[in-house]
Amino acid sequence: MSTDLAAVAAPPEATPSITADEPLSFEQRWAAWQAKGLAHDRAVRRKMTIAAPILILVAAVVVYALLGR
Repeated sequence: MSTDLAAVAAPPEATPSITADEPLSFEQRWAAWQAKGLAHDRAVRRKMTIAAPILILVAAVVVYALLGR
């Protein structure tokens, strides 16, 4: 049994970091701000896809318990 090392996914190459000597331009800071916002939006949406159905189910049970009888 042989293994093919070429089939193993390689980690993405790291982007070169900007040193402290090079100040960031407005465009670079704005792009970083937008990327941070998009990452936050994705995290919130992922959490809401789990939490929203649970909250709806709990609300339905409470409404049924209070008004259904």
